[in-house]
Amino acid sequence: MAAPYERLKSWMHELNLCIRCGYCYELCHLYKSHAYETDTPRGKLLLIYGLLTGALQPDPGMVEKVVQCFYCKNCERSCSSKVSLTKIFTDAKADFLDAGIDFRGLAARTDDDLCSRCRVCQAVCKNEAISFGEDGKKIDIVKCEGCGVCAATCPSNAIIMVEGFGVTRGELRETVRAFLEEV
Repeated sequence: MAAPYERLKSWMHELNLCIRCGYCYELCHLYKSHAYETDTPRGKLLLIYGLLTGALQPDPGMVEKVVQCFYCKNCERSCSSKVSLTKIFTDAKADFLDAGIDFRGLAARTDDDLCSRCRVCQAVCKNEAISFGEDGKKIDIVKCEGCGVCAATCPSNAIIMVEGFGVTRGELRETVRAFLEEV
């Protein structure tokens, strides 16, 4: 078995490159939604750094904060130090899974009782996070970026997105309704 957090340890140099300027969160959707430092890419890097140095232990709340990312890459485009933020967050997800730490993140989930196995979700997933096998549909939570395209195209409404981030059908419907009322 690999040493704990081996993927993340390979990013230690880039974690040290981060100058904590804050440019990464100016366009971060999660930060704009919740306004907590731990929702910012900078905050996530600090949590990962604390984990790797032993200053923090991986508790469920910390892990959820680290893995919540929509992979819009606004943070990477605005990073003056050119830190590969989304690659670090993806490796964090993989390392947490390897360590046996369960997390939800923003990854889609499937209600197998509703899934008709039509595979429309698989066809639209740009990250190839959805696969079908003998045991049913599987969503790879490391590859899933929580974009919600699979949920939006599912004719059975079998794909479930996390509430509170503006990506579920109900939240999107409410956003459109509010917009139309303003027009």
